[in-house]
This record gives sequence, structure tokens and C-alpha cells, in this order.
Amino acid sequence: MKEKEISIKSSLETIQIPTEKLDRILYDAFVDKPAPKRSRKKWLYTSAAAAMLAIGILTTSMIASPALANLAVQIPVIGNVFSFFVEDNEDNEPYESYEYFSEAVGLTQIDSGIEIIIDQAVYDGTNVTLSFLLKTDEPLGEGLHFASYPQVEGTPPGNAGMEFETVENVGYAGIIRVTPDLNEELGELNITWEPGSIMMQTKEIEGDWKFNFAVTQILKEPMPLDIKVKEEGVTVHLKEVTFTDISVNIAYQQLVDPAYLTEWSAVEAELIAQDNLGKVYNVPYNGGSTDGSAKTAEDFNWTATMSGLDPQATSLTLYPFATVSNFDEETQTSESKRLEFDAVQIDLTDHSHTIIKDPTIPELPKDEDEELIDSSN
Repeated sequence: MKEKEISIKSSLETIQIPTEKLDRILYDAFVDKPAPKRSRKKWLYTSAAAAMLAIGILTTSMIASPALANLAVQIPVIGNVFSFFVEDNEDNEPYESYEYFSEAVGLTQIDSGIEIIIDQAVYDGTNVTLSFLLKTDEPLGEGLHFASYPQVEGTPPGNAGMEFETVENVGYAGIIRVTPDLNEELGELNITWEPGSIMMQTKEIEGDWKFNFAVTQILKEPMPLDIKVKEEGVTVHLKEVTFTDISVNIAYQQLVDPAYLTEWSAVEAELIAQDNLGKVYNVPYNGGSTDGSAKTAEDFNWTATMSGLDPQATSLTLYPFATVSNFDEETQTSESKRLEFDAVQIDLTDHSHTIIKDPTIPELPKDEDEELIDSSN
């Protein structure tokens, strides 16, 4: 922490302000906005559902830790991984908040001539996001991904996504986001990660890298919704929205009338969001599952996460939509259409909500400079 930040925080500690609010005040005051982003390529690899992850730079206060000081020596070119990605920050993905609220991990494993460093991690109650470096003297080629991704001890593997960037004289910097399949609320998660191998399009490098660490859940503010909107034979049940300092997580369910599946064979409900300032947010889902209450194979429970809610926004509107489709195996042809539902506007000051009938769904801004490749396992 910078000296003037320490001085101000010491003075403020005499005032009765909740710790989490004090930290947020200091964050807003001292964290600079990222520089204009460069044109670059991103590579995204998903397991079942796409989910983006963020990475960043060590702050002065973090290097006070011996483990982190050692880590800083290991990665002098870019410093902390989250901050490396802040420079290329998307408008709806403020990696600087991940950098500020994440915990230092500082673990290193070397095998097969490749060093993997886990830099930081953060758990928002829905997703675990961690930043890492992959140090190698040789380029690894296209299609880079791991055979196995981090998971919570004692739970089945969850959905996972990865984003990475090549770093000159280092190798690769990356972000992994994992959505664990939890049956109960946990304040702390024990994470294990044994990548097993690093896989590319033309080769595979096996190694015995093993990591184990704990990450504590950051403060969150859940808001029950229990709102159902319907179009044709599909109902979207918005269950709950949870606000944290790094994200907004939405739990929702799609329910499909059995008779509707005689016409359409597959249904996929999604969300997009917009605040009262006009900013549009991507809300990718983290993964879906069915439970014992499902009446059809297309009844799913979903979670979705958006990042970068503007602190000046006073309302947020969620726009559900669904893609329904058919695939003819004989002709190898498909058909699909999009269903649009009533929207839900959430007042961010008093947490009330209003249903908006027949809304016009906003479109996400497109970035022509960025190439995104999605590979689902």
C-alpha cells in the first residue's frame, strides 16, 4: 500500500466505518483507470460453458510478503499478472477490481522444463478466478490449454474457462475462472490443481505440477428476485442476483413445457444487461445443471456472471432471451430462432425491481480488433 494511502487509512481508522467500506473508499481513490487497450488476440477455452477469468500486477504492499517478494523476482518483466491484463482492459471487464480484492497465492511448480506460477486468486461466492504465469523458453504453439483445471476439494469438477496472453521473455500469462459445483455455502474453499499436461494442437507436454491452496469468499450482497417470465413454451425463472465488489452473479432457471419439445429439441436461455447510463454488459453463463424437479431434459439451472458494473449506475436491467433449435441428423441441417422475454429492471439503491414488458434488447458493442476462439470440452 502506498504511503499516503496508509496515512489516510490510519486516520480514518479512528472513525467507525465498516472495514469493507473503508477498503472500497481507498480503492476508488487510489486505483487508476487502465491505459487505452492495445489491439490484441484472446484465446478462450471452456469446459462446458464459457467463463472469462482475469489476471494482474503486484501492489507495493503485497511484496512485503516473503513469498510474494520471491514471486516478484521470478516475474520481473510484467510484475503482477492481473495488472498485465488491466492494460488491455475491456470496458465490461475491469480487471483492476480483481487485482485489488484478490488474495496472494505465490505458488510455483517446475517440471518438463516449464514453470507454472499461481499469482493471485479471488472467490466471489460463485466463481473462483485465479491468475497464473506459464514460463517457457520455447513457444508452445496454437490451441494451448490444460488437461485438467483447478477444482474444489471434495466436489466434482466444475465448469472452467481460460484466457491467456503471450509475454515476451516470459512465456504466457493467463486467467482461469472455475465455477465449482457446491451443495452448500462455504466461506473458504480449498483448491487443488494438477494440470497433468499442457496440450496444443500439434503436441502435448506432460508434467507433475501440483498445487493446493485456500481462498476466502469476499463480501457479497444477495438479492432474491423470484421472477418468472414466459414466451411460447419456455419460462425463465430469475431466482437471485448477488452483488460483490468484482462481479454481479445471477442465478436463474429455464423451464420448458414438454409439449414444446415436440416442435423444438433444444433450448438455451441467456442474459444481457444494461444500466441506466446506457452501458451494455455481457453476462456469460458459467454452466448449467438439472435437478430432481426437472420435467424435461431441457430444464436447467444456470448461473451467469457480469463484471464491471459502473459505480455511478443507479439501476440495472436484465434481458432474458433464449435460442430454441432443431437438428436433423439425416440431412445434417439445423434450424433455430430466438425468443425474447420481458425484462427486469433492478433499482440499485433500494433493491426494488420492475418488470418491463416487450423491451428492445440492447446489442453488445463489437470489438473488431479482437479475435476470440472458443473451444468447448
